[in-house]
Amino acid sequence: MKKVETLRQLQLVSIYIYKQLLEVCNKNDINLYLLGGTLIGAVRHKGYIPWDDDIDVCMSRPDYNRLLEVTGGIISDDCRIIDPATDKEYKGVVPVAVYENSYLESKQFKGEENLKISISIFVYDGAPKSKIAQKYYYAKLYFLRAEHALCRANFKYVNTKPAQILGPVISKLYREKDVYKYKNKIIKWQQKYSYEDSVLVSTNMDSYSSREVFPKCTFEDSTELEFEGIKSKAFSNYHEQLTRYYGDYMQLPPEEQRVPKHKFVAEIDDNFDFDAVL
Repeated sequence: MKKVETLRQLQLVSIYIYKQLLEVCNKNDINLYLLGGTLIGAVRHKGYIPWDDDIDVCMSRPDYNRLLEVTGGIISDDCRIIDPATDKEYKGVVPVAVYENSYLESKQFKGEENLKISISIFVYDGAPKSKIAQKYYYAKLYFLRAEHALCRANFKYVNTKPAQILGPVISKLYREKDVYKYKNKIIKWQQKYSYEDSVLVSTNMDSYSSREVFPKCTFEDSTELEFEGIKSKAFSNYHEQLTRYYGDYMQLPPEEQRVPKHKFVAEIDDNFDFDAVL
């Protein structure tokens, strides 16, 4: 194993995983979309936000289920999908595509976790129609996610001051082994509203997912973008969704904020060729 020395090398490994996943999706007529900071990067930079350290993609629940069905979770010789619902050891709630022979150390978690270099796959499920139902639904999701984090997170390395102050105190009331209980509750709650039967959809990841609620028909209508020289897709109303979530996303943040979100220590097999990715 060799050390991943730079942010760009970490980005290149993630691009490699993305290309393997995208190839499988294209072969099976599965829509794979860019999401979040990766989507902003494609629109604003035609690739990574220069200081970003990960890739986020998304797809509908039916497409995700079909992806698991046609691949069995194996997307190439060296990449696979970790599905939170079926992997009993995985503590996260977001599916990930990983480079199998890699290692990633994260200070975000208090317990030891067998992490690999990965990209996140956010799955769109149905969302409630009424604003009142949405408030209740996403409030409960917020509390479930908070309890999940209280079992798992290292609050020295969270992003918000309230969490840094309150987290270490409240987390004493939660057992680390209960992370799986809350993981399963979140997965079940995320799918309360069937994608097929819903008019509205969202990632249903946390309380902020209420900002992502929009009509399923616009999600299923795609548009093409370029990401690191790769023809990629986004849902048709990406500008509206990014504006609602981030504000003026085309405006660069202050220079002091242009830093990676996570400090990392990573390794990958000796045969991985960074120069051959693009």
